[in-house]
Amino acid sequence: MKKILFSVLALLSLSACHHETIEERAEREAQEYTQKVCPTPVVNFTRTDSLVFDKATNTLIYYCSFTDKMDDAKIVDANKQKIADGLREGLLNDTGIKTYREAGIHFKYVVHSDKTPKKVLFQEAF
Repeated sequence: MKKILFSVLALLSLSACHHETIEERAEREAQEYTQKVCPTPVVNFTRTDSLVFDKATNTLIYYCSFTDKMDDAKIVDANKQKIADGLREGLLNDTGIKTYREAGIHFKYVVHSDKTPKKVLFQEAF
């Protein structure tokens, strides 16, 4: 009887101790963020439409849209480096994603046109 009780308790403790991997956490948090917050309000002519974690590439992908005067391929092309530098700096300074950075998770931004949603205006991976 004691052996059966011990076996049951051991099995329960093993199944109850499943800890979420960083990849599982990233996927869950991306889904929750998208469901609760997206689309975000427009700030600096940019809106976040969704956040997705791609397990195959170990990448958090931010799908965004440029609006108003930033919704112009010529303006985006002329400022690609400034946009990339700003995003990189934001990723480095964001303490909320420090655990992901330390775990080697990559980040990618895919920015679409608000007027023409299928048109990709900017794309950068970090």
